[in-house]
Amino acid sequence: MTKLKAKGSKRTHEGVVKISDLIGRVIIAVDFGTTCSGVAYAYSADPEEQVAITTWPDALSGGLEGKTSEKVPTVLRYIDGETQWGFQFVSTAPHHKWFKLDLDPQQRYKLHGVASTLMESHVPRNEEDVPVEKKATDYLTALRKHVEEVLRYKISATALSKTPIQYVLTVPAVWSEGAQAKTRACAEKAGMGHGAALELISEPEAAALFALKTMRHAGWKLMDTFTVIDAGGGTVDLISYKIMQLTPVIKVAEASVGTGGLCGSTFIDRLFQKKLIADLGSETGWDAEVLDEVMLSPEYDGL
Repeated sequence: MTKLKAKGSKRTHEGVVKISDLIGRVIIAVDFGTTCSGVAYAYSADPEEQVAITTWPDALSGGLEGKTSEKVPTVLRYIDGETQWGFQFVSTAPHHKWFKLDLDPQQRYKLHGVASTLMESHVPRNEEDVPVEKKATDYLTALRKHVEEVLRYKISATALSKTPIQYVLTVPAVWSEGAQAKTRACAEKAGMGHGAALELISEPEAAALFALKTMRHAGWKLMDTFTVIDAGGGTVDLISYKIMQLTPVIKVAEASVGTGGLCGSTFIDRLFQKKLIADLGSETGWDAEVLDEVMLSPEYDGL
């Protein structure tokens, strides 16, 4: 391993700088989504350099050489005492999906009209009663293990074991305090830390901070107000923020109470699927395989 040296850094008794002293904390951001999830990380010593995880285990590879994608499906299934997740099985296999929504049962009662008929699932037989907390914990555990495997490859297992890690996990703005508490408990059980080592941030607030940073030359001023529309797979959140501080870091405060609901792109997908079945279901050659091919095609980009 290359021995790194840096002026002003702490050194071991051999005069070698520890990697953990050079990178500081590892900050891992997890966008825990209804249909897909994403992860990125950065080192506190160089926070401007963010790295997105884009390689995920698939059915053939359980390591770092699997499926390449910006996001990984928020799905899992239990088979032979093991948990498979993300790209590790085909979408037509019985599995658990959309379970994130069950972390806030109150939102289920806010479904209206046709959306209330689209919460079908592909839950395996005899697994209808698996608690949502277990499903969320198992999924986040698999996600964490993969991310930390990537980091061990990047900075070595020894360095990672001696480096503080902080997880930042997103939650919908419309979620109740109870749902946020459930999410935190699941993340803690998944090994994502406790107390200050695990932070929750609302999805639109995270989006707002990113937008402000990437649009820093747009002439923002203190007390400017803007609205964020975070249209996700399961939920859509709308919230307005006011800029309270621009330097050295951007800080915002809510200018109005956020609102939203279960009307994300997944429901558009399901309505389209329902339309296809109604119009083409009686045609020769039409079956579930053809439907899946249409819904998962790059041209449609549905899930």
